Amino acid sequence: MSQAPDAARRGLRNAALLALLALAALLLLNSGELATLPQVLASLPLAVLVSAAAHFPQILFTAWAWLVLLPREDRPSLARMLRLRWYREGADALLPAGSVVGQAAITRLMIRDGMAPDLAAGTATIGISLEAMGQMVFTILGLAMFLTIRGDAEVSGFLIGIAVAAGMVALLVSAQPPFALGLLRRVLQRFGREAAWLDRFQAALLRLHADYRALAMALLLHVGCWMMGAIEMMLVLAVIGHPISFAEAMVIEAFAQVLRNAGFLLPGAAGVQEGAIIAGGLLMGVPVSAMATAALVRRTREILVGGAGLIAWRQDEARQP
Repeated sequence: MSQAPDAARRGLRNAALLALLALAALLLLNSGELATLPQVLASLPLAVLVSAAAHFPQILFTAWAWLVLLPREDRPSLARMLRLRWYREGADALLPAGSVVGQAAITRLMIRDGMAPDLAAGTATIGISLEAMGQMVFTILGLAMFLTIRGDAEVSGFLIGIAVAAGMVALLVSAQPPFALGLLRRVLQRFGREAAWLDRFQAALLRLHADYRALAMALLLHVGCWMMGAIEMMLVLAVIGHPISFAEAMVIEAFAQVLRNAGFLLPGAAGVQEGAIIAGGLLMGVPVSAMATAALVRRTREILVGGAGLIAWRQDEARQP
């Protein structure tokens, strides 16, 4: 239990550092437009509020996507799942390898709440796979928007490549229970280790995989979550005075999220996320200063929402089971 307070303290320290770095980057990138800097700073509170309001449905969709995978008799309340996803949000934004740390933490909390360990772990495993597949679908849609806007036939090769990759991910997920777990079982048996828990885990995975309607619903919710990120970007840029279309926002968000994944080991993909957002905006002809402001708004929202989530996670860990 002591690890959670330590993680929360590291996350809050990272939040303060990221806030200073983001503000310094904004001032540096807007140094050539000092006359407009006061207006930019004045628009930040409203932009952050809009960003947070647009981001709440993302947390709701991801919580709902995890909830529908569970059998009805084993489902926690939606309110509880929202809190757990909020904790992961804080870890993802402010801790190194936060998505992994956060997922492990909330899975453990679900077990502490009374869910069977094999079911909690199986749902988390499938949920992560579906989240990745949802991002793949969203990226393909973003590239399709890019092709529509640019009309550049040379980019079609990238679209085909990602479509093939998406098919491979789907095939991997469908083959995941028997192949990967069978391989792990053989390794454990070779070293004389007990594998009964693995049989229970595999049974839970197969049970969850058999509910195709729940899998499809969860995938659609994850795609909707990624699309809400594009809506957030569109609304933020409108507030700071650089409105763009939803199609352009889709391109920027898809490009930014793909590059952000490269920095998953850093707290909140520090630096990588900002550069990805700016680069995505440049593809659509949005000025660097506007995209730097949008990146700062998102970082500020992540720090505020994620920091509060880390504090709530620490309090949840401290309560008696």
